[in-house]
Amino acid sequence: MHDIVSDSGPLIPEDLRASFQAEFEDLEKRGAFEEVIEALRPDEEAGEHVEKLEASLRRVGLIGAQLSLKLSVIDWAEERALSAFQRAKDAGPPEVLDPEDSADFDAANPPEAGDPARRSLWRRARKLLAKLLKAIDDVFESLISAIPHVGELILEFKKALESALDR
Repeated sequence: MHDIVSDSGPLIPEDLRASFQAEFEDLEKRGAFEEVIEALRPDEEAGEHVEKLEASLRRVGLIGAQLSLKLSVIDWAEERALSAFQRAKDAGPPEVLDPEDSADFDAANPPEAGDPARRSLWRRARKLLAKLLKAIDDVFESLISAIPHVGELILEFKKALESALDR
């Protein structure tokens, strides 16, 4: 998520970029990411807590073969998304950002803007990054249902990011 938000290319519409960056920084300051990590870290002295955590994680499919499958899907989606993102970055941003991002865009009379190949690379990167975030939803939403109130802020941010990418 940090790489998506901090990228200067056309992943995030320019008028939303500052808001996403500020929100991500706020999540970091509030310790939202560390909170999730700590919730999953077993405490040697809290035997009953660990048993309850394992039972909750097993109930939502985050232990064993189900978790392995979910993580394999994420790895597969991540490889495709990061590869497309790297190709787009290597090509550089298009000279004219995606005209469809403009409120003035008229599909019946699209502007003749050059550089369709680079715009296509960035559209594919956005699409695959959005799919990666959706693949992460399965694990993350299961985690939140297993450990209530942990990670909800991150989930809301991630969904907003998906919406910005999936355009």
